[in-house]
Amino acid sequence: SGQIIDPFAGGSVRGIVAGMLGRKYYGIDLRAEQIEANRKQAQDIAPDVMPEWVCADSLHAIKDAPDADFVFSCPPYGDLEVYSDNPRDLSAMPWPSFLEAYRAIIAGAVARLKPNRYACFVVGDFRDERGLYRNFTGETVWAFEDAGARLYNEAILATSVGSASMRVSKQFSASRKLCKTHQNVYVFVKGDWRKAADACKEGAHV
Repeated sequence: SGQIIDPFAGGSVRGIVAGMLGRKYYGIDLRAEQIEANRKQAQDIAPDVMPEWVCADSLHAIKDAPDADFVFSCPPYGDLEVYSDNPRDLSAMPWPSFLEAYRAIIAGAVARLKPNRYACFVVGDFRDERGLYRNFTGETVWAFEDAGARLYNEAILATSVGSASMRVSKQFSASRKLCKTHQNVYVFVKGDWRKAADACKEGAHV
């Protein structure tokens, strides 16, 4: 079965689904309480499948991850949502420090990725304190390409509209800001995309 590594594990969903699909999953998260919750949820939902979650700082722990057939993650969107007051938590870092650590973690993940394999990150842009977009999506692409993985596919993940249609009227009138209802799904390839595609066809990897 293929090996997936997830440097920003967060909740349990990716790990449980990977395990139920017969893949090995190695997820890293800084918060011990999140890891504990993930393991409990996995035990409740799929007791025969136990993904591997590691409580650690990906900036240092990614080098100890297994060789991967697929990198799959949804990173924190800067300080848009602060998950803890731990200074090692990316969401608690100032933007320049966040970018430096984020790029290093992506480089480490790509280094663990086997040749001729894919990586996938789900990201979305967000605004700074002045209300201007940070270009987080572009920073993600540049980080992967600098690490040796080229952008290969892009998709749009439509998120729930919910009350957006009601909220956007007041927001747009006041600031001309639109309401985001999507995230970007980026797929990168390390090496030859033809060989990466062949590896998928074999059914033993991604």
